Amino acid sequence: MKNLFYLLCLSFVFLLSSCEIDSQSPIGVDFGEPSRDYQNGFFVVNEGNFSWGKGTLTFIHQEGINRGEVENNIFERVNNEPLGNVAQSMTIHNGKGYIVVNNSQKVEVVNPTTLEKLATIENLHSPRYFIGINDSKGYVTTIYRDLIYVIDLQTNQVTREIRTTGWTEKMAKLGDYVWVTSQEADKVWVIDSRNDEIVHTITTPAGAKWVVADEAQNRIWILAAGSGTERATLITSSLSDVRSTESRIFDEDDKPKFLSIYNNDLYWISDNNLYQLSSFQIDSRLPQSAFIEGLGTQNTLIYNAVISPKNGRLLFADALDYQQEGYIFEYDLQTKREVERYKVGVIPNDICFK
Repeated sequence: MKNLFYLLCLSFVFLLSSCEIDSQSPIGVDFGEPSRDYQNGFFVVNEGNFSWGKGTLTFIHQEGINRGEVENNIFERVNNEPLGNVAQSMTIHNGKGYIVVNNSQKVEVVNPTTLEKLATIENLHSPRYFIGINDSKGYVTTIYRDLIYVIDLQTNQVTREIRTTGWTEKMAKLGDYVWVTSQEADKVWVIDSRNDEIVHTITTPAGAKWVVADEAQNRIWILAAGSGTERATLITSSLSDVRSTESRIFDEDDKPKFLSIYNNDLYWISDNNLYQLSSFQIDSRLPQSAFIEGLGTQNTLIYNAVISPKNGRLLFADALDYQQEGYIFEYDLQTKREVERYKVGVIPNDICFK
């Protein structure tokens, strides 16, 4: 009887372990005293489950004696209060960290080195992303309302709203202009940040969510994923003429996501493969073969991906089954191999670099 019970226990443990991927790193530390020393590495914003879960923040050390160490749930452990429900994104601007918490209708302002809470920007309806405009002003996009919040960064109050015709998503700033995507409205709005006015609207295919600034060439790149009969499209807009655009159309079966730029190269992911395109390429061709094939494991669910501006490595978030703690994979673009894997929080999404 004891042997049968022992075998049943072993079987249960095996079933539990088979639901997870093998970790190459120690389990992330989410207990005890936090280091409060978040200088060399990057943050991971873990959404948590909508309504009933809690969002968390992870820091992954990348230099010094703590290299490779993972600290989970650091906002709560430092400030003795939960971050909130559905942590969406994080941006560091002018020496402060801005953590957007979607379902909790707020942005937490923190010291990005110690993670100590400095202020809370409240009364935001389902905020998504933050971008700093200058020392005294920032923008916050929102879902469910057709607008962009203008924030006074000295008082942490909303000062006005920029009205749009659809929900607003990711943003990129170049010069005095801000490009704001909207995957619902199939538009990108160009805002003159000097007067907070929309000066141009770019009509795009469906799913125009990703936008990056190409400072080397003073232009913006927009990726629209497409939907139904609309093919995915890569669009570029110039700072010298924000009303002029050029487009490159993907093949019908391509489903590109997660546009990123590093060292004059554009990167995106399609079907768990990484693609690369030189931003200086003047013709309309798109790569036909993957730069790296078969990212992650057989069951990897890539929820977000970005190229690190610090070392040029690919980092992508694996949300697994949206229930258990996820992983961040790190790939070396030179060797095209995985170099590390970190266990983080539930539904890892945005990655914010120091």
